[in-house]
Amino acid sequence: MSFVLPTKDMQNDRVRLVRFNAIEHIPLLFKEHQVYPELWLYFGIPASVMASETSLAEWYDVTIEKEIMRTLWAVFDVETGEFTGCVGLFGTDVPNKTTEIGQHIEQGGDSGETVAAHACQHQHVRLLLRFCFDELRMRRVQWKCDAENAASMNAAQRLGFRLEGVMRWQRVLPLGCASGGFTRPGEEEPGKHGAMLRFVGTTGRRKGFSQVYRRKWIERCKNRVI
Repeated sequence: MSFVLPTKDMQNDRVRLVRFNAIEHIPLLFKEHQVYPELWLYFGIPASVMASETSLAEWYDVTIEKEIMRTLWAVFDVETGEFTGCVGLFGTDVPNKTTEIGQHIEQGGDSGETVAAHACQHQHVRLLLRFCFDELRMRRVQWKCDAENAASMNAAQRLGFRLEGVMRWQRVLPLGCASGGFTRPGEEEPGKHGAMLRFVGTTGRRKGFSQVYRRKWIERCKNRVI
Protein backbone atom coordinates (compact mmCIF):
# COMPACT_ATOMS: atom_id res chain seq x y z
CA MET A 1 0.00 0.00 0.00
CA SER A 2 1.04 3.59 -0.61
CA PHE A 3 -0.67 5.01 2.49
CA VAL A 4 1.25 7.90 3.99
CA LEU A 5 1.10 6.63 7.60
CA PRO A 6 2.05 3.30 9.21
CA THR A 7 -0.80 0.83 9.66
CA LYS A 8 -1.22 -2.49 11.45
CA ASP A 9 -3.64 -5.35 12.04
CA MET A 10 -5.95 -4.81 15.03
CA GLN A 11 -8.24 -6.94 17.15
CA ASN A 12 -10.57 -6.87 20.13
CA ASP A 13 -12.76 -9.62 21.57
CA ARG A 14 -15.29 -9.29 18.73
CA VAL A 15 -13.57 -8.34 15.47
CA ARG A 16 -10.20 -8.48 13.76
CA LEU A 17 -8.98 -5.88 11.25
CA VAL A 18 -6.45 -7.16 8.72
CA ARG A 19 -4.63 -4.86 6.32
CA PHE A 20 -6.28 -5.34 2.96
CA ASN A 21 -4.56 -7.69 0.54
CA ALA A 22 -6.08 -7.69 -2.93
CA ILE A 23 -5.20 -11.31 -3.71
CA GLU A 24 -6.77 -12.63 -0.50
CA HIS A 25 -9.61 -10.20 0.09
CA ILE A 26 -10.98 -9.10 -3.31
CA PRO A 27 -12.69 -12.51 -3.82
CA LEU A 28 -14.29 -12.19 -0.37
CA LEU A 29 -15.43 -8.64 -1.06
CA PHE A 30 -16.85 -9.58 -4.45
CA LYS A 31 -18.73 -12.52 -2.94
CA GLU A 32 -20.16 -10.22 -0.27
CA HIS A 33 -21.43 -7.88 -2.98
CA GLN A 34 -23.17 -10.78 -4.68
CA VAL A 35 -25.00 -11.63 -1.44
CA TYR A 36 -25.55 -8.09 -0.10
CA PRO A 37 -25.64 -5.72 -3.12
CA GLU A 38 -27.65 -3.18 -1.12
CA LEU A 39 -24.59 -2.44 1.04
CA TRP A 40 -22.97 -0.72 -1.95
CA LEU A 41 -25.92 1.48 -2.86
CA TYR A 42 -24.49 4.80 -1.64
CA PHE A 43 -20.81 4.40 -2.52
CA GLY A 44 -21.01 6.01 -5.94
CA ILE A 45 -19.30 3.06 -7.63
CA PRO A 46 -20.38 2.25 -11.21
CA ALA A 47 -22.04 -1.11 -11.74
CA SER A 48 -19.25 -2.03 -14.17
CA VAL A 49 -16.76 -2.11 -11.28
CA MET A 50 -18.74 -4.86 -9.57
CA ALA A 51 -19.17 -6.93 -12.73
CA SER A 52 -16.29 -9.27 -11.90
CA GLU A 53 -13.45 -9.88 -9.46
CA THR A 54 -11.04 -8.55 -12.09
CA SER A 55 -12.82 -5.22 -12.52
CA LEU A 56 -13.13 -4.83 -8.73
CA ALA A 57 -9.40 -5.54 -8.33
CA GLU A 58 -8.55 -2.96 -11.00
CA TRP A 59 -10.75 -0.38 -9.28
CA TYR A 60 -9.11 -1.12 -5.92
CA ASP A 61 -5.61 -0.81 -7.38
CA VAL A 62 -6.26 2.63 -8.87
CA THR A 63 -8.60 4.05 -6.23
CA ILE A 64 -7.03 2.81 -2.99
CA GLU A 65 -3.80 0.83 -3.39
CA LYS A 66 -1.89 3.62 -5.20
CA GLU A 67 -3.35 6.51 -3.19
CA ILE A 68 -1.24 7.89 -0.34
CA MET A 69 -4.29 9.29 1.52
CA ARG A 70 -6.31 6.05 1.53
CA THR A 71 -6.00 2.60 3.03
CA LEU A 72 -8.32 -0.32 3.73
CA TRP A 73 -8.76 -3.16 6.22
CA ALA A 74 -10.68 -6.41 5.85
CA VAL A 75 -12.90 -7.16 8.86
CA PHE A 76 -13.33 -10.65 10.35
CA ASP A 77 -15.47 -12.01 13.17
CA VAL A 78 -13.09 -13.27 15.87
CA GLU A 79 -15.32 -16.11 17.03
CA THR A 80 -16.23 -17.56 13.63
CA GLY A 81 -13.36 -16.31 11.47
CA GLU A 82 -15.95 -15.13 8.95
CA PHE A 83 -15.23 -12.18 6.65
CA THR A 84 -17.81 -9.54 7.57
CA GLY A 85 -16.81 -6.51 5.51
CA CYS A 86 -14.21 -3.79 5.25
CA VAL A 87 -13.42 -0.31 6.52
CA GLY A 88 -10.80 2.27 5.61
CA LEU A 89 -9.25 5.67 6.10
CA PHE A 90 -9.66 8.26 3.37
CA GLY A 91 -8.73 11.89 2.76
CA THR A 92 -5.94 11.70 5.32
CA ASP A 93 -4.35 15.11 5.91
CA VAL A 94 -1.22 14.59 8.01
CA PRO A 95 -0.23 18.26 8.54
CA ASN A 96 -3.73 19.09 9.79
CA LYS A 97 -4.12 15.79 11.70
CA THR A 98 -7.42 14.81 10.11
CA THR A 99 -8.74 11.72 8.37
CA GLU A 100 -12.04 10.13 7.38
CA ILE A 101 -13.45 6.70 8.14
CA GLY A 102 -14.85 5.41 4.87
CA GLN A 103 -15.69 2.40 2.69
CA HIS A 104 -17.59 1.13 5.70
CA ILE A 105 -19.19 -2.11 4.48
CA GLU A 106 -20.61 -4.48 7.06
CA GLN A 107 -22.79 -7.56 6.73
CA GLY A 108 -26.02 -7.28 8.68
CA GLY A 109 -25.43 -3.56 9.22
CA ASP A 110 -28.30 -1.60 10.70
CA SER A 111 -30.80 -4.19 9.53
CA GLY A 112 -29.45 -6.47 12.29
CA GLU A 113 -30.01 -9.74 10.43
CA THR A 114 -28.70 -11.84 13.32
CA VAL A 115 -27.96 -11.38 17.01
CA ALA A 116 -24.29 -12.04 16.28
CA ALA A 117 -24.24 -9.35 13.59
CA HIS A 118 -25.76 -6.86 16.03
CA ALA A 119 -23.26 -7.82 18.74
CA CYS A 120 -20.30 -7.09 16.44
CA GLN A 121 -21.89 -4.06 14.82
CA HIS A 122 -19.44 -1.18 14.40
CA GLN A 123 -16.78 -2.74 16.64
CA HIS A 124 -14.31 -2.23 13.79
CA VAL A 125 -15.08 1.50 13.73
CA ARG A 126 -14.37 1.74 17.45
CA LEU A 127 -11.04 -0.01 16.91
CA LEU A 128 -10.18 2.36 14.09
CA LEU A 129 -11.12 5.43 16.14
CA ARG A 130 -8.76 4.36 18.90
CA PHE A 131 -6.00 3.76 16.34
CA CYS A 132 -6.54 7.19 14.77
CA PHE A 133 -6.43 9.12 18.04
CA ASP A 134 -4.03 7.08 20.16
CA GLU A 135 -1.46 6.03 17.56
CA LEU A 136 -1.83 8.27 14.51
CA ARG A 137 -2.43 11.25 16.85
CA MET A 138 -5.29 12.66 14.81
CA ARG A 139 -7.29 15.60 16.13
CA ARG A 140 -10.33 15.08 13.95
CA VAL A 141 -11.91 12.01 12.34
CA GLN A 142 -14.68 12.60 9.82
CA TRP A 143 -17.56 10.44 8.64
CA LYS A 144 -19.09 11.46 5.32
CA CYS A 145 -22.08 9.77 3.74
CA ASP A 146 -24.86 10.38 1.26
CA ALA A 147 -27.27 12.88 2.81
CA GLU A 148 -30.11 10.45 2.07
CA ASN A 149 -28.37 7.54 3.82
CA ALA A 150 -30.14 7.82 7.17
CA ALA A 151 -28.82 4.43 8.35
CA SER A 152 -25.21 5.57 7.98
CA MET A 153 -25.83 8.89 9.73
CA ASN A 154 -27.62 7.14 12.60
CA ALA A 155 -24.80 4.61 12.95
CA ALA A 156 -22.20 7.40 13.11
CA GLN A 157 -24.15 9.32 15.73
CA ARG A 158 -24.53 6.20 17.89
CA LEU A 159 -20.74 5.93 17.82
CA GLY A 160 -20.33 9.49 19.10
CA PHE A 161 -19.96 11.41 15.83
CA ARG A 162 -21.72 14.78 15.60
CA LEU A 163 -23.53 16.03 12.50
CA GLU A 164 -22.01 19.31 11.28
CA GLY A 165 -24.18 19.85 8.23
CA VAL A 166 -24.98 18.85 4.66
CA MET A 167 -22.69 19.77 1.76
CA ARG A 168 -24.81 20.50 -1.30
CA TRP A 169 -23.52 18.96 -4.53
CA GLN A 170 -20.61 17.49 -2.61
CA ARG A 171 -19.75 14.90 -5.23
CA VAL A 172 -20.16 14.22 -8.94
CA LEU A 173 -21.24 10.62 -9.53
CA PRO A 174 -20.03 8.56 -12.48
CA LEU A 175 -22.73 7.35 -14.82
CA GLY A 176 -24.18 3.95 -13.95
CA CYS A 177 -24.19 4.29 -10.15
CA ALA A 178 -26.89 2.39 -8.31
CA SER A 179 -27.79 5.37 -6.11
CA GLY A 180 -28.70 7.50 -9.13
CA GLY A 181 -28.17 10.87 -7.47
CA PHE A 182 -29.58 14.20 -8.60
CA THR A 183 -29.23 15.87 -11.97
CA ARG A 184 -28.86 19.51 -13.00
CA PRO A 185 -30.39 21.03 -16.13
CA GLY A 186 -28.03 20.71 -19.07
CA GLU A 187 -25.59 18.39 -17.27
CA GLU A 188 -25.37 14.65 -17.89
CA GLU A 189 -23.42 13.55 -14.80
CA PRO A 190 -25.54 13.24 -11.63
CA GLY A 191 -24.38 14.40 -8.22
CA LYS A 192 -25.18 13.93 -4.58
CA HIS A 193 -25.38 15.89 -1.35
CA GLY A 194 -23.10 14.70 1.45
CA ALA A 195 -23.60 14.73 5.21
CA MET A 196 -20.53 15.67 7.26
CA LEU A 197 -20.08 14.26 10.77
CA ARG A 198 -17.05 14.61 13.02
CA PHE A 199 -15.39 13.02 16.00
CA VAL A 200 -12.71 15.22 17.56
CA GLY A 201 -9.87 14.66 19.98
CA THR A 202 -9.39 15.98 23.54
CA THR A 203 -12.74 17.01 25.07
CA GLY A 204 -14.87 15.93 22.13
CA ARG A 205 -13.13 12.60 21.96
CA ARG A 206 -13.53 11.84 25.65
CA LYS A 207 -17.19 12.78 25.55
CA GLY A 208 -17.80 10.61 22.50
CA PHE A 209 -16.02 7.60 23.96
CA SER A 210 -17.76 8.01 27.33
CA GLN A 211 -21.11 7.84 25.56
CA VAL A 212 -20.05 4.68 23.73
CA TYR A 213 -18.84 3.03 26.94
CA ARG A 214 -21.96 4.11 28.84
CA ARG A 215 -24.14 2.38 26.24
CA LYS A 216 -21.96 -0.74 26.43
CA TRP A 217 -22.27 -0.74 30.24
CA ILE A 218 -26.08 -0.43 30.03
CA GLU A 219 -26.21 -3.27 27.48
CA ARG A 220 -24.13 -5.50 29.75
CA CYS A 221 -26.37 -4.72 32.72
CA LYS A 222 -29.44 -5.67 30.70
CA ASN A 223 -27.88 -9.00 29.78
CA ARG A 224 -26.65 -9.75 33.29
CA VAL A 225 -28.16 -12.80 34.96
CA ILE A 226 -28.94 -12.24 38.65
